[in-house]
Amino acid sequence: MKRTWRSFAAIGGFALVVASCGGTTSATTEALSSAAGATTSTTAGSTNEAVEDSTTTTTAGPTTTVFDRLVDVPLEAPPFDDVTITTEDGIDLYAKFWPGNDVAVLFGHDFDNPTPGAAGQRPPQSSDSIIPFAATIVNEGWTVLAPDFRGHGQSAGEYDVRASQIDLKAVHGWLTTEGYETIVVIGWVGSGTAAVVLDVADDDVVFDGIAMVFSPLQDTGMDAQSVIGGLDTPTYFIGSNAGSSARAAKFLEAAAVDSRGITVFDRTPSGLQFIDVYGPELAGRLLQFLDDATA
Repeated sequence: MKRTWRSFAAIGGFALVVASCGGTTSATTEALSSAAGATTSTTAGSTNEAVEDSTTTTTAGPTTTVFDRLVDVPLEAPPFDDVTITTEDGIDLYAKFWPGNDVAVLFGHDFDNPTPGAAGQRPPQSSDSIIPFAATIVNEGWTVLAPDFRGHGQSAGEYDVRASQIDLKAVHGWLTTEGYETIVVIGWVGSGTAAVVLDVADDDVVFDGIAMVFSPLQDTGMDAQSVIGGLDTPTYFIGSNAGSSARAAKFLEAAAVDSRGITVFDRTPSGLQFIDVYGPELAGRLLQFLDDATA
């Protein structure tokens, strides 16, 4: 495996990715879990909340709680291994691999929107797209594997979102072959939906936790809405009050068997990038979920 160091220079592009899924937001949040420390309550539609302390209020009363696990989000990828994982239908997937502790975090990127001029069109998606938050988790000592789905990044094959089930199964199998018995998914947008559907549909794939980050109820034939009630995996939901993201997160969280909580971000003041404003909080919440799911 080739040892690689790459600088993540396209931070502006990452902000566009977050914007496209409703993620250019400031934080309004509910409890991460009953075992977690900081909790905050939500109020849909509130804007321009105080960025400095991430406080939020509810329509039910003046309840405010500061989430204080803020983690710096790096702009460079730590050194990683380039690996190749072959799917059951013969597609070679590229992945970045950072070995760390004995828990493997499978960090999935969103899927491309290949339609020219389509609403929500954004830069090409791959493992490069989620480097800031993957690197944060790596720097905290976790093992992280970030694959490129087929037809994305450096992976072979043709673009096929439905085949993400095959790709995730192959990546899960590679991690188990490497000796990892505990595998937690952080699924950015569409890959979170894919992970939920796969866990319910395939008895050979069992994740030990799934974070659905701005993930939709359905994505190109994959329907998390209809199966979430059959998922007994610890699950955490992140949404935003832009578009339908908050509604999706709240619906999924309410129907989940083992919800570890929900965070819904409100829109930031105009012109502010997500990472600049709330990257440290999102990073902290993802790390707290990993602690909670693997405790």
